Amino acid sequence: MGYLYLVLTILLESASIIFMKLSNGFQNKWHFTYSIVTYFLSFLFFTLALRYLSLGWANAVWAGSSAILVALVGIFYFGEKINMLQIGFMALIIIGLVGLNVSGSE
Repeated sequence: MGYLYLVLTILLESASIIFMKLSNGFQNKWHFTYSIVTYFLSFLFFTLALRYLSLGWANAVWAGSSAILVALVGIFYFGEKINMLQIGFMALIIIGLVGLNVSGSE
């Protein structure tokens, strides 16, 4: 159950950041409102995830996964530019996430 809560946390926090971008600096109040709601829900589900998962592991997976997901949305949906160095560092985040999961750090 903890993994389900963690996945919901990652998706909701990523959605919140995307809504922030779509709010266009508070110009679109609805997107800003959606951002607040999804952030609240992400914290709710993270709190529930911590009943089952260790704090350090869960936080690392949350932060890394959300960062990669939001970066990919920025690239493919918003058309943001990325260079090879940034791709390399994103790969390091992914390698770290895989390493955490393979090592049984949870």
